[in-house]
Amino acid sequence: MTIADALLDGESVDIVIEGAAIASVTPHSPCTSDIDAHGLSVFPGLCNMHSHAPMTLFRGLGDDQPLDVWLNEYIWPAEQRLTDELVYRGTLQACREMLASGTTAFNDMYFRLPAMAQAVADSGIRARLGLNLFGDADELDTLDDVMRRCSDAGVNLSLAPHSIYTVSEKGLRRSAEACKELGLPMHIHMSETQKEVDDCLREHGCRPWEWLDRLGILDLLGPNIIAAHCLHLSDSEIRLIGDHRITCVHCPNSNLKLGSGYRFPMLELLDAGAHVALGTDGSASSNNLDMIEVMKTAALLQKGWRGDPTVVPAAQILSIAALGHTIAPGQPACLFLADVRSLSDLVYASHGDSVVMTVVDGKTVYNKQQTT
Repeated sequence: MTIADALLDGESVDIVIEGAAIASVTPHSPCTSDIDAHGLSVFPGLCNMHSHAPMTLFRGLGDDQPLDVWLNEYIWPAEQRLTDELVYRGTLQACREMLASGTTAFNDMYFRLPAMAQAVADSGIRARLGLNLFGDADELDTLDDVMRRCSDAGVNLSLAPHSIYTVSEKGLRRSAEACKELGLPMHIHMSETQKEVDDCLREHGCRPWEWLDRLGILDLLGPNIIAAHCLHLSDSEIRLIGDHRITCVHCPNSNLKLGSGYRFPMLELLDAGAHVALGTDGSASSNNLDMIEVMKTAALLQKGWRGDPTVVPAAQILSIAALGHTIAPGQPACLFLADVRSLSDLVYASHGDSVVMTVVDGKTVYNKQQTT
């Protein structure tokens, strides 16, 4: 595939894709191309590192409620009524929304994973699906079947103990040991609210990250931990996270809407050696899956609460949202074309509807002209 006359950092380039990788990026010259991208800018595909894809079915459910009320009175009761067919349809809708707004991969945690995996395969997006675990993690008893069925669909897995307040000590240990044995990442909600921290201090005599460390999970898994939210952290917890090279996923729109907090310590985590990524969270808490909108919110929040407009510039927030991928030879052919003139326009002056085309592993999986 050849994409001709696309804007990259203000310069017009031709991009040749061979298989699932970018083969060359050269200054534009008259050539035979598959895609004429004149007037469009090209960017690396975005990765939504924390989502609950089937929750497109619950968009708007329980809006304007505190997190514990939202979960206990709205979301968890609704989830009891889900079927494989509903999970498939909700996931497929989520995949289509993400592809239409420049997201080429997502990291999820939910249940009924084979149904989700089929939707992922049918959409063409990349994904890692996390098997949600609660209590003593008895869901692990079904893991062999889930792994086989998801593998048949070509989808990667993780294990996803929901949180330290919904999973027991036994469940957390079982989850971590299974991750280690199988070489799977652990995906977990951590330090999302001040209540979570206060409850942990009362029940265990330490903060959430100190609790995981006391259980030996940080030493066991280290950089194979993906932790969503990470808002309410002490300096010592930031050092723990950094020392173990853990990935913290910032979900600014969801955090703001649920009143969970806004002072995500992005720079402190990066300085400590941690990895930082971005996510939307599920459509029931963020109401959309637009990672371009997330980039803007995340960047503006850092500038705002720090009182410094120079921090987290557009190039840095794009790099974080794309997991460091760029438009360059040897990089994955996961990218999108947008009707904007610059990176600044993308981050600060647009939304997902500026995306015109999305390519995943060298295949065009979304074309706005063919859907309108």
